[in-house]
Amino acid sequence: MSDKLSPFELRTWETLHTVTEQLKREVGRDLWADAELSDTEFTVLAHLRLSPDGVRPGACAQAIGWDSSRLSHQLRRLEKRGLVERRADPLDGRAAVLVMTDEGRGVYRKAIGPHLRAAQKWFAAALTPAQLEGLAEGLQALQAHIDTVSTTTQKERS
Repeated sequence: MSDKLSPFELRTWETLHTVTEQLKREVGRDLWADAELSDTEFTVLAHLRLSPDGVRPGACAQAIGWDSSRLSHQLRRLEKRGLVERRADPLDGRAAVLVMTDEGRGVYRKAIGPHLRAAQKWFAAALTPAQLEGLAEGLQALQAHIDTVSTTTQKERS
């Protein structure tokens, strides 16, 4: 495997990076304007809603693809706003789990509509069904590759 990107690969990589940042910014602006929730706060709440009994911080960070320090920063903000709280893990009292509060569930419900409208406006509306299918296939391939390389790299570091 070569460490060098072809000109096309480099342009595509740079475009992916730029477009991803622009999408996050625009969706985040819409989400804040409509629900006073940042994109990153929404991401955490969206994951926590899947686990009403709570989820350990490490598992949450891993599930959303963040490092623990980034999650920790967001949790402080969410806890300060009363949207998330830490509780003792019912299975292991020494550990903590993250739980969305009633207020957090209300804010999430208020945000889901604006988030989906922003996803339609900034993402889905730009692509034909064939382009969306190709993008989905490409993203699945990228995810599989990342998972494989990440696992191999972690084993090499151990």
